[in-house]
Amino acid sequence: MAQTPLHVAIIPDGNRRWAKQHGISGYSKLYDLAIQNLIDIAERAFDLGVTHLTLWGSSHANLSARSSSFLKGLEKAFRDNIHRFAEHPIIETYDIHISIIGEWRNSLSQSTVRAFEEVMHKTAHRKTRELTLLIDYSGNRERTAALQSILAHPTSNMPVEQRLRAHSWTGHLPDVDLVIRTGSWQDPHNSAGFLSLLVDEAQLSFPAVFWPDFTPEQLNKVFDDFHSRQRRLGK
Repeated sequence: MAQTPLHVAIIPDGNRRWAKQHGISGYSKLYDLAIQNLIDIAERAFDLGVTHLTLWGSSHANLSARSSSFLKGLEKAFRDNIHRFAEHPIIETYDIHISIIGEWRNSLSQSTVRAFEEVMHKTAHRKTRELTLLIDYSGNRERTAALQSILAHPTSNMPVEQRLRAHSWTGHLPDVDLVIRTGSWQDPHNSAGFLSLLVDEAQLSFPAVFWPDFTPEQLNKVFDDFHSRQRRLGK
């Protein structure tokens, strides 16, 4: 029986399809619902023993191929909801440090960058658990950046695999134990090399719901399934 996953990564797919089904237009209400879901899922995950929870908020393609009006609405949702989450009581209850990883400093407005920096600074003293948000993040771009960094600093006695990890954006995080992707049960797949440096031995789960409908009770079921799996790890 598998132990409780300590690092869980979530791809919260299906938000726009869910919004279309429910007649919701614009991103303000949708992201309000999404952040409330994140709060509920984070609380349950940390209560179940997770120490690191990683959520993919947007890929590089999500931000680079969108209209200015889309980005404006998305950034307002980011700013409003990142503060809402950082001020929620679960941050203190579970002693959560928030980190935000990706190329967002290069793609988002200064006001959004400041909001993200403020939240990371505000929670930096908390050490027990870590919530990582991946914004303007793609694993294939992370690998490229890591290789470029290694080539720029070629002198090292560190083994190659460790060097790759040390030069990557997510290298400080532990290996992922469980990847959950909502909204893709009919087409289970990875995207853009998601956390490819951390998922060598990760288990995968594709619950048959869109992200806004993924509840703490369904997270329990995913964990029950994880615990029931027989991990051979090549043995």
